[in-house]
Amino acid sequence: MAWHVFIPDSLLEESNDPKIRTYKVGQIARACSIFGVEHIWIYRAGGRDGKFIKTILEYAETPQYLRKRLFPLMPELKYAGVIPPLRTPHHKLKGKPKVGEIREGFAFRKGKRVYADIGLEELAMVEGDVEGRATFRIVSIRPLRVVPAKPAEYWGYRVHLTHKSLAKTLKKAGLDLVIATSRKGRDIREVELPPLEGEIGFVFGSPRKGVMELLGGEKFNFDLILNTIPNQRTETVRTEEALLATLAIFNLIRRD
Repeated sequence: MAWHVFIPDSLLEESNDPKIRTYKVGQIARACSIFGVEHIWIYRAGGRDGKFIKTILEYAETPQYLRKRLFPLMPELKYAGVIPPLRTPHHKLKGKPKVGEIREGFAFRKGKRVYADIGLEELAMVEGDVEGRATFRIVSIRPLRVVPAKPAEYWGYRVHLTHKSLAKTLKKAGLDLVIATSRKGRDIREVELPPLEGEIGFVFGSPRKGVMELLGGEKFNFDLILNTIPNQRTETVRTEEALLATLAIFNLIRRD
């Protein structure tokens, strides 16, 4: 099973303070990490912040020791300090290397060999032809050697900025089950939910428009349109709040 979250590029349309905007996206990153979301899709909804949202999400997902290598100085990251740490399994701390340990790294060619920065005191020699960001397993301590690896545990999310409408973005994702969240949807307490299997998408609207409004004239057959916060006591629910509440509910019934 893999979870996909869909958010609009107009997510920040009611936020002008750059620090608050950064923190707001950081809350999305944190919520998605808590519940093991593997893909975050940013769809076109008339906003101008798609690139900014993508940058903040990717920066948050990147282990701290790789950020200077992967992100140059840019105005979008001026307030990166307010992003909450994700503390996911691939955000390793420095320590003594262990054979079999899997770490995220950045590989680059140095002379005739390929080395990787995996967040330790020394660079690791890479066995295999790989460059750029990748995941590695330590196979030797002295000398420090690594090989490309695939982690068995949750290893962060990927961000997709599509520049496409919601309907086209959903079709591009190729999901098995698509759930839209809406205040006008069916009360989740009264719905018999189908089995949560395969690629599952959760779709969220913007601060000013709901999912159905953002579809515009396009059509998409959602499997479910749910109100995941019935009896809300506030006039509005922010996207990051709806995302956290929705994923928390479905986390109770997932069985992977």
